[in-house]
Amino acid sequence: MASEIFDKASNMGRTATLDEASALLRKIAGNREADETIKAVFRRLQRQLTGWSPGRIRDIWYRDGRVHVRAEEFEQLRSLAATRSDSGAQDELTELRNRIARLERLLETADEAFHGPTLAALRDQWREMG
Repeated sequence: MASEIFDKASNMGRTATLDEASALLRKIAGNREADETIKAVFRRLQRQLTGWSPGRIRDIWYRDGRVHVRAEEFEQLRSLAATRSDSGAQDELTELRNRIARLERLLETADEAFHGPTLAALRDQWREMG
């Protein structure tokens, strides 16, 4: 009876860690391109994860219950996921700035006399804000 309880608790803990590892792996992989296969995603992940076999990546991705995630693997996943989060925020900011610049150019070419003074005032305010 006591061993059954211990086995259930052990499986619950293993499942939670496997779920977390799989979620981190998916976060590192990011969004899949429209023409990209899951096999290509696994190859891309293997280039980022040192010492990981394709089968290991696949088993953790699909949360195979027979897999035990090691502490050093968790550390590697967490550090790569944190790096991905930081660069993702920076990429979003850069993308937003590029989009604003493109829209400003479109407004200027549409009617420079009408939009020019407004855009100049907005740019001045933006510079003052830093």
